[in-house]
Amino acid sequence: MERNATTMIVPDYYRLAKSVSCQDSIKTLQADVDYANLLATSIPRFKGGTYLQMKLVYNDLAPLFLVLFQWMNFSCTCLLPSYLNLFNILLYEVSADGKQMLKSHGRKATVREFYAVILPSLLRLHGNSSGRADEGYRPKIAVSANFQETTKKKHCNSDLEREDECGICLEPCTKMVLPNCCHAMCINCYRDWNVRSESCPFCRGSLKRVESGDLWVLTCDGDVVDQETLSKDEMRRFRRYVNGLPKDVPDALFLVYYEYLI
Repeated sequence: MERNATTMIVPDYYRLAKSVSCQDSIKTLQADVDYANLLATSIPRFKGGTYLQMKLVYNDLAPLFLVLFQWMNFSCTCLLPSYLNLFNILLYEVSADGKQMLKSHGRKATVREFYAVILPSLLRLHGNSSGRADEGYRPKIAVSANFQETTKKKHCNSDLEREDECGICLEPCTKMVLPNCCHAMCINCYRDWNVRSESCPFCRGSLKRVESGDLWVLTCDGDVVDQETLSKDEMRRFRRYVNGLPKDVPDALFLVYYEYLI
């Protein structure tokens, strides 16, 4: 069942916390894990074509508590976080053919970590990847329109180059600063005049009490990071976070320690 991405993070977590029964809480959590698996299949894959999948797991004491809660007609939402560590989210890599990789150990995340970090990260990565996919289906512009747009860009770039020139040394510089008097100059000229006379060369305003943290730095096109680079950085941070989670190494004597829910 598809869900709106903008209503997944906060409303579902509150719905989990306000569930009437323990069974409703588990069903809500399982639905969110299934939705996270759908998101994980749509983001860029790891090396070798592998991708991330998750499942809701519980330890050997969870069935006892579930029976107790059902008998008492009591909600277990207050115990879903890591207070008793009854429920966890198991993250594991799946090969391109859909089979779980046995060589790599899974990673364990708490329910709080799932809603606070994992699910929001998957939503952002899914939005970035779908946005890049939509860009490939944009209609091509006519040649004349492209020529006009290129001509406009050339004029704009020439105007921007003039604006990037320092008004004192007349040298093109990308690091333009604004003191309190709001007169733009390059960082080298600012340091030179600050040491020489401690005053602005345009208005002779005092620069004595102007610290480096008070300067406004003008950004240029080269300082702006494109969306693709941001998506790659987000993907690296997400992989680093997943690799930093504790490994799931079940005891050899109890291989059925973790099981599927529902």
